[in-house]
Amino acid sequence: MRFALTLLFVSSLVAQHADNGEAKWADASGLSVETVHRLWRSISHFADERDDDSQIVLLDTQSLAARNQWLMVTAAGLPTCLTITVFSKAAGNPQLWSEASTPDGNRFCETVGIKPEVTVSKVGIKPEGRILVKAPIGMHSAHASHADVAEYEYAWAGKTYTLYYQEVRLQFVPPSERPK
Repeated sequence: MRFALTLLFVSSLVAQHADNGEAKWADASGLSVETVHRLWRSISHFADERDDDSQIVLLDTQSLAARNQWLMVTAAGLPTCLTITVFSKAAGNPQLWSEASTPDGNRFCETVGIKPEVTVSKVGIKPEGRILVKAPIGMHSAHASHADVAEYEYAWAGKTYTLYYQEVRLQFVPPSERPK
């Protein structure tokens, strides 16, 4: 009886978050809704999932498949900030790497109308399986028309991902998005 009640409770929690996109990501990735939910929960910093406002914005089961890895990106908060996590396809899907902030301690957050982005180069294509994160830093100067956008490239180092390359580029910001 206790097992049935626990199963019913867990199923209701999974169903609650499946309405928030987990079912969509399960369909797109080929994973079960339960697996998607478990991966999402393992990233969460909240003991009670009802307190967690994070949403899955990317679940990629193909780009790192040659390494038997999955990539999940979640977004939460205001401004929206990203957390990037790589899981192993091994039993229990342990986290191999997770990053929510830049090497200098800033978060990967939306600012001045520019959203952070995460892309992956496919394994077998040079550079192989690197994770590229682009995140705005802020306006280049007080009266500038462009923002500084940092690009961080993370490469597989055998057991985890490490920062491989970093640079800052300028990106135009429409006048309506510029600070007043």
